[in-house]
Amino acid sequence: MRYFVLHSDIIRVAVKQGWLVSVTMSEENSFYFDFQRRTLGGLPFCFTAELSEGIVGTLVDEIISFVEELDPERYADEWSDASGQFSPTRYLQAVADMDDIRTRAWLLAVELSELARIQDEVLTFQWFLWN
Repeated sequence: MRYFVLHSDIIRVAVKQGWLVSVTMSEENSFYFDFQRRTLGGLPFCFTAELSEGIVGTLVDEIISFVEELDPERYADEWSDASGQFSPTRYLQAVADMDDIRTRAWLLAVELSELARIQDEVLTFQWFLWN
């Protein structure tokens, strides 16, 4: 049995949270959602999460995994090393930017989890209960 989710519902939730979203289908019939926004400092930021088997909960799990792995200080260190531009002000801005991204991604996961809960209720509603 194949479960499908209206991608428009996921996109609607993400846009409401301030994210731009693009969707790509993979060969395994799963979908990759690219979530994009600007940081507080105005830099573009993007992360990708996979929706597997048409189940919103898999997308939520991927976003939560991203949030758990995002360490603002480590990201700021890597950015400073890559750009060759280190100043305390830029470092603190990068930390604040990534902390805000982490918070916004967490809020996205929370709101999408409500969509996942609704989907789970629909998917587990047994046909024999309809009679």
